[in-house]
Amino acid sequence: MKKIITLLSILFVLNTNSFSQKIGEEIKQNSKAKTTHTTNEIINESIDGAVEGIKNLFKKKKDKDNASNNKQVDSNHNNQYQTANNQQPTSNIQYDSEITKTDAQGNTDYSAYKNFDFIPAENILFYDDFKDNSKARWGFYDENNINIIHLDGKKWLEVNDGNFFPLGLKILPKEFTLEFDAYIQSNYNGTLDIRFLDKSQAEALSDPYLDNSSLIHLSPKTQMPKTGLGGYEMKKNNDIISPDNEFKFYSWQPELGNYYARISLKRTDNKVSLWVNKEKVLENTDVFIANMDYLLSFHLQTYFVPENKIYITNVRLATGNTHPKNEIQTKKKFVTQNIYFDVNSDVIKPNSYAVLKEIANTIKDIEGQIFIIGHTDSDGADEANLILSQKRAASVKRALVNEFGIDSTKLITDGKGESQPLNQNKTLTEKAQNRRVEFILK
Repeated sequence: MKKIITLLSILFVLNTNSFSQKIGEEIKQNSKAKTTHTTNEIINESIDGAVEGIKNLFKKKKDKDNASNNKQVDSNHNNQYQTANNQQPTSNIQYDSEITKTDAQGNTDYSAYKNFDFIPAENILFYDDFKDNSKARWGFYDENNINIIHLDGKKWLEVNDGNFFPLGLKILPKEFTLEFDAYIQSNYNGTLDIRFLDKSQAEALSDPYLDNSSLIHLSPKTQMPKTGLGGYEMKKNNDIISPDNEFKFYSWQPELGNYYARISLKRTDNKVSLWVNKEKVLENTDVFIANMDYLLSFHLQTYFVPENKIYITNVRLATGNTHPKNEIQTKKKFVTQNIYFDVNSDVIKPNSYAVLKEIANTIKDIEGQIFIIGHTDSDGADEANLILSQKRAASVKRALVNEFGIDSTKLITDGKGESQPLNQNKTLTEKAQNRRVEFILK
């Protein structure tokens, strides 16, 4: 058996680049498929060791190629952190803390998000924060690879390997936004794929072998120091229409202490814009194929390393554009779930800046007073929810006044707690819809 392992290693090193790529693809596919155990465990262990050795060699070669082939970095990526001659980012790169920075008066520090232009869609189609410890809203390639854990005050879906996908979703609309929080361990993460499958594969959402799909992949930890790598590709009838276009990111990278990220994606027809925290890594880039109807799935590639895991939560899929000016002018009312707060807090998250700016510009152009009304879901005590909704409305007013110069006398705040739900408050998606702020023109 040692001779077999040695022969495999020699063949891998001596073969051409194309054959190396073929081996790499086979390795990637094998890692996605379940292992079939035979009675001869010794042979299996030896073969697994040989494959892992080949995988490691291939991975090093691929990362080396990625580092040298900078022409493949997406031309639309306006990378403010990358210096001349592709030097590594400086030490002042910061990621988004789980705890929002505020001053003594409770004002959020929005400075890092002044150029962040992602605005979530309003009509929530799917939401999951795993608050109820349930993974029943998800399908899996192997349910044994999926767990719910508690971390830093939130519930997370822990993924060890393979495909996972939201259940009950229909065909994705031509325009939507997708957001989720992601967390990795110190030195382990693998590669996360955001996958869009043609409806012809609706019965194969857990299948790692896809003939018609588009995907975006993200690897925070790579062999390029302090640099995360991502890419995207389109596939039709098993032919890759677009090669694997790569991009770099730096605000989700464990070597810089960046273990958390907020991933934000916007689809407009066949084009996608993508943000990793506040970094825009894709802008109006062709990712979807015309005349294909897509479903959503995810995949974690672990590269045979059992420690490679990823954790996700606050998964939010929505459609419909945000038009506060039109809504207030025509309906005298604008409702948004896109002002985000820290959990059980009235502190506004900094990535709400773009939404607040759009609302502020609307209020400046409108005569009359605006009532800001906060609402919560039905979780928790009635009195606590009432107080929280009032405090959140007051925080929104404070942001509009202090950040955007709105006359404070033009704004009146109130909170209704859970007393005016939009639905039955039964599902996590319905509860997310009820956590909202209303702007009413009087």
